[in-house]
Order: sequence, then structure tokens, then C-alpha cells
Amino acid sequence: MPLGLKKKTQQRNNTSINLKTMFMKKLIVIFSMMFFIMGNAFAQKGIQAAGVSLNYGTEISSIGLGVKYQYNITNNVRLEPSITYFFENKGMDMFDLNVNAHYLLPLASNIRLYPLAGLTYAKWSADFGNNGAEITHNKFGINLGGGAEFDITNELMMNFELKYQCVSDFDQAIFSVGLAYMF
Repeated sequence: MPLGLKKKTQQRNNTSINLKTMFMKKLIVIFSMMFFIMGNAFAQKGIQAAGVSLNYGTEISSIGLGVKYQYNITNNVRLEPSITYFFENKGMDMFDLNVNAHYLLPLASNIRLYPLAGLTYAKWSADFGNNGAEITHNKFGINLGGGAEFDITNELMMNFELKYQCVSDFDQAIFSVGLAYMF
């Protein structure tokens, strides 16, 4: 191939690559802007909610009842402290205190997904019955998981959540269904 033709072909290839790169950059910017605009359109800073939850812990193999409070510190970031008591099963029960952060990802005006991360304090108690011995363990750990929530009405929402608690010697998954009143 003559040198002049080779340079022109190389210039066309470089131009084609530059155009593709520019197009991809513009596409990424447009999708990013749409994501942030949608996120700001459906959630509002300062929204609060209080609710209850029904939980199942895999390590304790028991049902738990919980209460929670939610506060949107920004349009997409929410804090949720919660307390759950897992009922006694095979001589063991558990008290669980959590503070989690959620990042709300709106799918529609009434449906949101969220990843979560947070801290947990777990108090496990085991009763050995006949000899009267009771052992209690107090442990701190972290929560990682996610959930989905649906607005049933303007004031009432329902959520489904799965989180994994990383607690020394007591790791477990917790499945949760909750109902909350927004104010």
C-alpha cells in the first residue's frame, strides 16, 4: 500500500475511533443526567416514616418482630434505625439493634430499590434449661443487603428486604417484610 494511502486510511480509522469515543461519552453523560434527574424527582429530602417489620433470621432459625424509623437526609440517602426481637427457639433468643443507610433508586414514582449498609448490635441469649445456666453474647457487626419498597397509598408503603449480618461467630441472613407510615 502506498504511503499516502496508508496515512489517509489511518486518519479515517482514528477519526472513526474518535467519533465512537465521543458518542459513548455523550451517551454516558445523558444516561447519568437521566439517572440523577429521576432520582431527584421521586424522593424528597426530609421525608420520615415509622413502621413495623416481620423478620426471619437464618442462624437463630426464628421469627422476629421489629420497629423502624426512616429519615431521608438527602433526596436519595436515607437513614433507618431499627430494633428487632427474635423469639426463643431451642432455648435461644436474640435482640438486634441496627442503623442502616439506604441509597434509593427509583424505578417508578411509587417503586424504589435500595442497597443498604450499616451497623448492628446483637445480643444472643441461650438458656440451657435444667441446670439453670444462661449464656449471653453481645456482639457488634455490619449489615450489607438490599430491598425494594412500594407505595401503597400516599402515606403507606410496604418493603421487602434481605440483609446479611456479619457478626463474629453469629453471621446470618435476615429476610424482612415491613409496613411503614410516611409523614
